Amino acid sequence: MRRYFTLLILFSLVASAAFATHNRAGEITYKHVSGNTYQFIVYTYTKSSSLADRPWLPVDWGDGSPADSLERVDIISLGNDSQKNVYIKNHTYPGSGEYEICIVDPNRVADILNINNGGSVDVLFSIQTVLKIGAAFRPNNSVFFTNSDLQDACIWQPWVFNIGAVDEDGDSLAFKLIPSSGDNCVQFPLGFYEYPNEVEPTATNPPNPNMNLSIDINNGTVIWDSPQRIGEYNLAFITEEWRDGFLIGTVIRDMQITVRDCDNLPPELAAIPDTCVEAGQTLVVPITADDPNDDNIEITGYGAPFALIEPYAEIQQSGQNPPVEAEFIWNTECDHVRLDPYQAVIQAEDNGNGVSLVDVEIFNITVIAPAPENLTAEPNNVSIDLNWEPSICSNAVGYKVYRRLDPYGFFPSFCETGVPEYTGYEFIADVNGVNNTSFTDVEIFFGRDVCYMVIAYFADGAESYASNEACAEVGFVIPIMKKNSVGVTSETVGVDTLRWRSPEDIDLDFFSGPYQYKLYRGDGFGVPDELIYETAVVTDFEDLEADRTVTGLDTETQSNTYAVELYSNGVLVSTSNRASSLFLVDTPNDNEVFLEWEEEIPWVNFRYDIYRRAPGESDYSFYDSSVEPSFLDTSLVNGLDYCYYVISYGSYGTDLENDTLINFSQEICSMPYDRTPPCPPVLVGDGDCELFTVDLEWTNPNLTCPETDDVTEYNLYYAPTENEELELVETLVGDHSTIIDFIFENSIAGCYAVTALDSLNTWPDGELVQNESELSNVVCFDNCPHYVLPNVITPNGDGRNDFFIPFPYRSVESIDMTIMNRWGSIVFQTTDPDILWDARNKQTGELVTDGVYFYTCTVNSIRLSGIEPVQLTGYVTVIVEGGNPTD
Repeated sequence: MRRYFTLLILFSLVASAAFATHNRAGEITYKHVSGNTYQFIVYTYTKSSSLADRPWLPVDWGDGSPADSLERVDIISLGNDSQKNVYIKNHTYPGSGEYEICIVDPNRVADILNINNGGSVDVLFSIQTVLKIGAAFRPNNSVFFTNSDLQDACIWQPWVFNIGAVDEDGDSLAFKLIPSSGDNCVQFPLGFYEYPNEVEPTATNPPNPNMNLSIDINNGTVIWDSPQRIGEYNLAFITEEWRDGFLIGTVIRDMQITVRDCDNLPPELAAIPDTCVEAGQTLVVPITADDPNDDNIEITGYGAPFALIEPYAEIQQSGQNPPVEAEFIWNTECDHVRLDPYQAVIQAEDNGNGVSLVDVEIFNITVIAPAPENLTAEPNNVSIDLNWEPSICSNAVGYKVYRRLDPYGFFPSFCETGVPEYTGYEFIADVNGVNNTSFTDVEIFFGRDVCYMVIAYFADGAESYASNEACAEVGFVIPIMKKNSVGVTSETVGVDTLRWRSPEDIDLDFFSGPYQYKLYRGDGFGVPDELIYETAVVTDFEDLEADRTVTGLDTETQSNTYAVELYSNGVLVSTSNRASSLFLVDTPNDNEVFLEWEEEIPWVNFRYDIYRRAPGESDYSFYDSSVEPSFLDTSLVNGLDYCYYVISYGSYGTDLENDTLINFSQEICSMPYDRTPPCPPVLVGDGDCELFTVDLEWTNPNLTCPETDDVTEYNLYYAPTENEELELVETLVGDHSTIIDFIFENSIAGCYAVTALDSLNTWPDGELVQNESELSNVVCFDNCPHYVLPNVITPNGDGRNDFFIPFPYRSVESIDMTIMNRWGSIVFQTTDPDILWDARNKQTGELVTDGVYFYTCTVNSIRLSGIEPVQLTGYVTVIVEGGNPTD
């Protein structure tokens, strides 16, 4: 319940109209201070000549705290009997929640044409803002507006207006027209409130059937085409703030439009395209406008560039005689960098006869951080060291590092931020901190040009332009793994064949021997940390053993990863790169098997040959090739085994290492089976809430979906309300069983959905399974409850009208009725919808006296949303003929 100052309310009841006719427009905004404390800034626009001035405004903070008020801190005279009032106060909320801040003030100015048929002087004025506080998102600052709440329009001419909304958090904004509101900040019902374009014109001005009022949901531009009646109007709209897909706040502005008599035509602005600017640069955008009446034109600007972060943008105009030329000028800085563009509103206003009219153009500006400069890449033994200069934008929070093999030659185009995917660069590292300007890449492709680019990024996700491209090559200074091929597939006696090459660039004078390799293995794609073999110690480097066949492995259920260490005189010289075996994974499906394979290797594979052994065949044969690490085998027979292995072909791709590396995967057998559910049916239905019938029909996927041909049954699901889970209620056998009808007694409320099931099939583990489709669309029906009571009974025992009972009713679960005499004493109570009151006092059992009896009744209607209570009050007249009635 909302609470306001008692004295103020009492004052409004006894004051004359002159004391209450003052509110023209207003809105509530807020800024986060700290913790759960917010500063609220309220703007109202009032009639200066009214005696109903408000040094204080009552406010309901929406958190259950005691009634409060805001003190006025400023009055700005606007001319035309109008003034702008500014109120400010801080408020601390108890915790997370959604709070509706509401201000109600008596009353509106008189003669607002679209409120109460012009009787607005007796109508309360209210404005509302919603604040959400929660740990899941950073504290919000509300949107605020940079264009005035009071606007003029010219009869018969289009009225164009933009509020100049600014959101300092960079949230996405959405704008919607709504009715104005009154007591408790509740919107007026349509009819009491009319949108300005719905107000009937005067008798001398016939209506224009094409008259239209609209607001652009994305930028807040309002167009009224065109006003047809002179006078004052209130127009309200809500601005929604969206962040990461969640609505986090709203602000309602209630503004006033004064339509005047004039013969002016609005000016015309040339379109302005969206643009970008690099932070630190000055953006100059040309603006041109003309006026059909040759009236002088003034160009002004609104929106975020003019109000959010200094230095603000400005408009420089050389003259006002049309056609006019002006420039939008913005000296940008790093503080202006953000992910979302700034919306600039450019307004051309003429000085036409009677009313100045405007035209509006909106364009978006993205401020982009400069690229990190002087990126270098230097090889360092078995790694590459990257260094760059700090971003000139100290508000950057870090850098992102990207890598690819071989140069691309990327130069960002206008407005192109970050490192685009089409360049082939992949993100490899996040370097936190604007002053951390180095990174060491240890995942090296030996003997290849490895290239890098770096970008700066910001807290809201904004990214700079990309740096220069820097490349480096690391030579073969370590042993190079060249082969890891599965020779035997088995869980216990599997075999891998390995081969490696000794480093080319080793300093044999420094590392003079004797020499030895140690071979390590790891399960799957893990770190090879199990020592499984040591070569013989040799004095001649060329005599080192460089291959090995490893036995007794599990090659059937996992890959095996290997690396070697080179020792000289017992001292570790270097460790090779790691190489895993090629490991196949199968996904059987209906008449198909999908193969994909995993590997972690230091070379690049460029082709894969798939070998297959079909049912009834004794040997494998070449089947197909792929350049991707996957393959789909189709047109298979369910329930039969198909076996596969893959041979990979790869290379280091360098002059020193350009031979083709050939490796085998393990063998794998797979049995296709039907695990693909049918397509979901499409459900339609018809419900009659008076006859209590529901008729459902759905499509047969065998006939409508090319991917489905084996539907055999349907499952029907039902929930009695729209908020409950659907539960299975019936299974219908046969793919043509697509119709079902229901007849109910008192309610058709509920939701239905249907699924399709295919035929039973045997999975590889022997289980019989039916695949069920996703749910169809959900179809819901609601009741049309009806409960009407008579207003007279005659309990004289003649069998006619002896009981107080309802007329035939429907869709009522229960009632809660109390019947009282004229002194307020209860004579009857019941929860039975049939009531069946025989006019007897429940205490005495005697007939009540003739007279009028009052009742209150809560009717619990059965609705799709659940039980919905409806309040009834009324009376029934009891007429007793004969007997000895008492009450």
